[in-house]
Amino acid sequence: MLLGKTFTYLPVGDVGYRLNLMAAVFAAGAVTVFFQLSLLVTKRTTTSFAVACSLAFSYYFWASAVVAEAYTLHVFLTGLTIHLLVKWDKSQGNRLLFAALLAWGLSFGNHMSTMLKGPAVAFLILRGLQQNRISATTILLAVPAFVLPLTLYLYLPWRYSTDALPYVISHSDSFGLGLSRPHDDRWHVGDLNRIAIRVIDIRLQVGK
Repeated sequence: MLLGKTFTYLPVGDVGYRLNLMAAVFAAGAVTVFFQLSLLVTKRTTTSFAVACSLAFSYYFWASAVVAEAYTLHVFLTGLTIHLLVKWDKSQGNRLLFAALLAWGLSFGNHMSTMLKGPAVAFLILRGLQQNRISATTILLAVPAFVLPLTLYLYLPWRYSTDALPYVISHSDSFGLGLSRPHDDRWHVGDLNRIAIRVIDIRLQVGK
């Protein structure tokens, strides 16, 4: 939301065009990050180019890149977090670890499925401890890098208290966070019939 607001100040097109442009910019960033990640892992430019093109021209990614949604930013931040972690794992310093945790924290401000990266982050950090590459002190120093972006959530109750919109009032609790009632939740459990729909979606994705 905050990033989208900054894009609305661009002197091109209307507001809708500017927000759609934001999605395209982060889509391009995501493709670039995954190219660099693949190059870091495989050391093969051709393979990395194929990986980047596979992402760029995939059906659902392309569809998300032309509309104002959270998905391309999510893919960009996910790829950036993984890239920084892998690069840190192959290096000697700890600055990349701090940067990776910062990117991971920013991801939480965009999409809560970011928590699924938790086991991978924990595994790499614990392995670093086992190999004496990092210390407990380093981890404690890295925690603020992860926590700092989470303070963006403090904007919600502050913004709510200054000028609560009617829609927000009807769908939020007293803190403006929308956590009080079950129907306010963004995550829902579907029935088993939805599994078939997802299978069809996967088949469409791979062109079969």
